Amino acid sequence: MSNPASHTTGTSPGTGRAVRGPALRKVTVAASIGSFIEYFDLVIYGALATVLAHTFFPADNEVTGLLNTFAVFAVAFVARPLGGLLWGPLGDRIGRRRTLATIIVVMALASGAIGLIPSYQTIGLLAPLSLVILRFIQGISVGGEFPGAAIYIGEYSPDHRRAFQASFLQWGVIAGQTSALLVAAALTSTLSTAAMRDWGWRIPFLLAIPLGAVGLYIRSRIGESPAFERADQAGETTKRPLKAVLGHAEGWKMIGRTALFNLPSSVPAYLLVTFMPAYLTSKAHLSSGAALMSVVIAVLFAMVVQPIAALLSDRFGRRPMLLALCVITLVVAYPAFALLQMGGHLLPTLGLIVIGLVHGIATGCMVAPALESFPTRLRFTGYAWSFGLTTALVAGPTPYIATWLISVTGSVYSPAWLVMAGAIPSLIGVFFLRESHNRPLPS
Repeated sequence: MSNPASHTTGTSPGTGRAVRGPALRKVTVAASIGSFIEYFDLVIYGALATVLAHTFFPADNEVTGLLNTFAVFAVAFVARPLGGLLWGPLGDRIGRRRTLATIIVVMALASGAIGLIPSYQTIGLLAPLSLVILRFIQGISVGGEFPGAAIYIGEYSPDHRRAFQASFLQWGVIAGQTSALLVAAALTSTLSTAAMRDWGWRIPFLLAIPLGAVGLYIRSRIGESPAFERADQAGETTKRPLKAVLGHAEGWKMIGRTALFNLPSSVPAYLLVTFMPAYLTSKAHLSSGAALMSVVIAVLFAMVVQPIAALLSDRFGRRPMLLALCVITLVVAYPAFALLQMGGHLLPTLGLIVIGLVHGIATGCMVAPALESFPTRLRFTGYAWSFGLTTALVAGPTPYIATWLISVTGSVYSPAWLVMAGAIPSLIGVFFLRESHNRPLPS
């Protein structure tokens, strides 16, 4: 029977050594700082989409400019699987800590450089081309960031609290998302439209450079994960982890299992934080500041739900929580969008909170079963590839597809269909998955 002790004390998998609260907290902070930067930059891009559309594309058609901006947004997600192919094998060969330290440097420099690109009016097509290149580099770097950070926390966590401990990585994500929305709201509320288009939008991207320096310092002061150390000392690592994962049917089976847990989180997460600010201003007729603050409230609600969902996952299992998540998603998606159209501020915010509920449950439960799907020697490669693939195919295009659906169908409710579509494959697949909670990570 699992030890009901607090999550702050446990036995690190594969080592038999006690892992105390301060060590777990230090590991969690070190892992989460990169996710903070990653999602700060991701959400600030979506929150300032209308400004970026004017800055980097011709101003003759507002909808076309916005679609182009979201298309460039999706470029980083296309690059994520490639990042998984780069960083995953590296993390399985040289270790989690050194790989994560390298990733945060690349990610911070690429993000900061976006803030230095001249506008379309200044350098013409070189502006959107530069944006595409830097977004691609961002995508390469973050293709290893979240999976690597999740693995680092998971390989330190007690078996009976793995989902709960990993959920704090999602707090880093939420903190990055919330900070980005608050910064965007502050800028749009205090600066004129001309100032925002000229220089205001650059400030959040330039912040990535000092944040990256802080993250590198923190990560340079932590040790390697005990699970990887054990595998390395026992000679159980492999020089060709990519071939071991992608070259065998069992590897694809592990990837497919991980994808089923990732899918329900992909659409609500990116719909909420990157699509909704523009949607609420254009379709629900809220001001930019009010729209951003409503999204912040919903994201904070998701932050509260995440660890609760993770605790339930540790208590009742991964399969029951995935089943419950899919059913809840199918039931509440359309009513949530109906609330967005009811006018005022209260009811649209309530609709966003409903989407935040789905977001919180999904992200609170997605990490642990993914880590439990792969052995230590292949975990970074397998998880990074699977996470990058589902993110690229489903999450990245979400703002673009949602905007396109509204344009084609004329229905402001059509993005709800996208939310429901993301849950259906997992609802079917859950009946074929094996349970993995409260067990040691595969070695």
